[in-house]
Amino acid sequence: MTSNSIINWLLESDNPGVRVRTLTGLCDLADGHPQVREARQRVLRTLEAARDLTWMDQQGQTLVYHLTALAEAGLSHQDIPIEPLVDRLVSQPFDANCANLMTLRALVMLGYENDARVIRQLGQMVDARLPDGGWLCLHRLNKMDRVPKSCIKVNMHGLLLAAELWKHGTRIAGTEQLVGYFLKRRLFYRMDRPDQMVLNQPGRRMTDVFFPQEYFHVGLPVLLEALAVLGAGKARELEDAWKLLDEKKDREGKIPLEGSLPAKKSYLPRESVGKPSKWGTLYACLAWKNRE
Repeated sequence: MTSNSIINWLLESDNPGVRVRTLTGLCDLADGHPQVREARQRVLRTLEAARDLTWMDQQGQTLVYHLTALAEAGLSHQDIPIEPLVDRLVSQPFDANCANLMTLRALVMLGYENDARVIRQLGQMVDARLPDGGWLCLHRLNKMDRVPKSCIKVNMHGLLLAAELWKHGTRIAGTEQLVGYFLKRRLFYRMDRPDQMVLNQPGRRMTDVFFPQEYFHVGLPVLLEALAVLGAGKARELEDAWKLLDEKKDREGKIPLEGSLPAKKSYLPRESVGKPSKWGTLYACLAWKNRE
């Protein structure tokens, strides 16, 4: 159970996106609640991706990250005129890469989970699944003469997408196998060398509190929240991961940030590494709540 002091800290007005997600995710207020509507209006006034929509004319990483900013901050497609952008995004060839899965997750969070165009791409995603339960970029896969292992970086975004779909009442084929992929690795360890992490760059490891996520890095609280949503929160394989997350709390129960995008690339208001992170703490609280 998250303490009232932590919830009150997350509800402060300095981070409107966290406030929206706390009201809906931890306080369980409905989207139409006056406090939620007021908080969303503040996001629209203050979040760069919501105030200046010129990024919608761009391509690649900038486009995906700004779309994710709207989603992470608790907005929906009813708040921002993104329909022309969505049509352009889902009309592009599906490649089963990090960008595709990040985009689909953002669209689900923005309320497009029942959109026929999104459902079509979700079907392509299921068809592109490899035997080990994950994915590899199709532009790489199509050049190979054997069936390879999937990429854990893409699989992290697949896990987050599966969790968002689960929240919206949709269960994609192969979800259990994808969860098993991470449980077999105790979330972040190599299978051939169980004492070594798959990704081991300090500040950008899966064991770190890293936010906001990027193509190649997703932080521990976000990963555990997804696994908890998908029903694996109490799996014995995750005991060490939960213990590690609990050990990251400071005396007040806040979670310090351990890694982040460079200031010029951060698509959400940047928090300071080494300082208590509202995003990291929010996702940790959501993870603990869903585990129970």
